Amino acid sequence: MNLFEVVKASINTQEAAQAYGIDINPHGVALCPFHNDRHPSLYVSDDHYHCFACGEHGDLIDLAAKLFDLRLYDAARKLASDFHLVLESLCQKPFAEK
Repeated sequence: MNLFEVVKASINTQEAAQAYGIDINPHGVALCPFHNDRHPSLYVSDDHYHCFACGEHGDLIDLAAKLFDLRLYDAARKLASDFHLVLESLCQKPFAEK
């Protein structure tokens, strides 16, 4: 598994959104952080988000990238760090000394 697969398999979009300060109501709707939203228009499910007002949408990695102005790879690394994911299997093992 690569970094993106590990992050997506371990964290859901609602978890990430709430951890980053987006207050989601029981219906999965919140104020959109990407525009001046007065009425909740951001729908957040387990695997994606979509704003019906500004059209912003994506998965949890896209959400972190947009919230923190990061590239996708950096957003995935941030999520892995913030949610304490062990990524040992993704790191190359050092060459054994002879």
